Amino acid sequence: MENNGVRGKKRVICIAAFAVAAAALLTAVYVRTNPKWRAAQLTIEPAGRFFEIQSLAPEGMTLETRILPPEGYTRVPAEDGSFAEYLRGYPLLPDDTKLPVFDGSTLNSTDIAAIFDISLGDEGYQQCADSVIRLYSDYFYETGQYDRISFQFSNGDVCDYGRWRKGKRMLVLSGLSCEIPAALPDKSHQQYMNYLKEVMRYSGTLSLQKESEVISSDDMRIGDIICNDVHVVMIVDEAANEKGEKCYLIGQSFIPAVCFHILTHTEGREVSPWFTQAELEKEQFTVGAFPFRKEDIRRWKDGF
Repeated sequence: MENNGVRGKKRVICIAAFAVAAAALLTAVYVRTNPKWRAAQLTIEPAGRFFEIQSLAPEGMTLETRILPPEGYTRVPAEDGSFAEYLRGYPLLPDDTKLPVFDGSTLNSTDIAAIFDISLGDEGYQQCADSVIRLYSDYFYETGQYDRISFQFSNGDVCDYGRWRKGKRMLVLSGLSCEIPAALPDKSHQQYMNYLKEVMRYSGTLSLQKESEVISSDDMRIGDIICNDVHVVMIVDEAANEKGEKCYLIGQSFIPAVCFHILTHTEGREVSPWFTQAELEKEQFTVGAFPFRKEDIRRWKDGF
């Protein structure tokens, strides 16, 4: 009888230990597959610009009203509800502002024409590719195109917002991932931002390349990207003159995570936010501090 009692106690202890271990494992899986996005506290302070930027209207508070087309050029028409219209109406931080960093610090850069008034997560995930993904996704979300919010991870697996809303989550271990049921259905905006954080964790320039195709500089339009293994920037606006010559506004984020911003370039003594088609169709060219080649000009999925 005594031996049976000891064995019974051992059995209970084993079951309890197994239950504790299982609970710990389930908790770890839940935490790992259910990220929580929190907005960073950004610092907004004046930069003290000491040079002139062409085409700039400092009082404008959207992309369209802040950066005017160069002389002789007009913006290409944008359809109602299009991504082009969305970007042109995007709110900006006040002119001549230092670039906010996710950790509360700021950067004072001389190659910035305007800064989007966009939030950053407090863990610094919103870097170059992440900012492109954020703008694509926010456009779809704000226009109710939820079925188009779907992005590849760098390993090629797809993280789909429609399934995320239903409680599906991606479990990622050592570069491998699988979808599992790990939450209740949730259509809240907070859960949407949680989804974006998960995408930003595991996507990047490599995944954007997998989801895009090389296009000719002649075919470039708003929403297209210039992307290599190291960095990615996005075409955010387009203007043309009577001869059909085009120019473009280009935006980016980088490491550390900073607000998406419009770049400038310098020719002689003139600083302009508009990059000409002739500049971007060279075999090699530079945008910001990053070198690219003409085969880096790409269109994500079907474009916009």
